[in-house]
Amino acid sequence: MTKRPVKIGLVIAAALVGDVVIFGSFGSHLFGGRSYAFDDNDLPRHLTGRWDWSNRAHPCGDSAHVITFSPDRRTMTIAMPARPPRDTGWSATYDLLSLEPSRLRGAIRGEKRRTKDGKPVVWDLVMTGPDEYRWHRTDWPAYSFTAGIRRCGSDSAGVD
Repeated sequence: MTKRPVKIGLVIAAALVGDVVIFGSFGSHLFGGRSYAFDDNDLPRHLTGRWDWSNRAHPCGDSAHVITFSPDRRTMTIAMPARPPRDTGWSATYDLLSLEPSRLRGAIRGEKRRTKDGKPVVWDLVMTGPDEYRWHRTDWPAYSFTAGIRRCGSDSAGVD
C-alpha cells in the first residue's frame, strides 16, 4: 500500500516540473525574454547612445540616459546628465561579467542591493529588438523582466 502514494507523488512532481518548464519558456516570450542579436554581433556599438524607459509619459526628454563602454569593453557606464530642474546627474558603472551578441551581464560597482543569499545583485541587459532592451536580475525567475527601454531619436541602430 505504501508504494501507491509514492507513485502518485512522483507523477504529481513530474507534472509540476513539466509545467514549470513549459510555462517558464512561454512566460519568457510573453514578458520580453526573446532576445535580438545584431548581424555584426557588436552589441556595445549598438548600445552606445541615448535611451529611456518606454513607459515614461514623455520618453527621451529629461529622463533619458546615455550608455557608453570603455575601449576594452570590460565596463559599461550608464549616465544621466544634470538637467534643470535637477542640479546633479548620476551614473553607474557596470563591470561586465559576460558579453554575448544579444545580452550582457554586469555587476554595478558599489551595488547596495542584495539577493536573498546576501550577494550583490547582478543584472542582465537583454536586447529584445534593434531599438529596445530590458533588464533581468539574475535572481529573478527566467521570465521576469523590467519594462522596455527604447533608443532615443536619431540614435537608431541603422545610423552610424
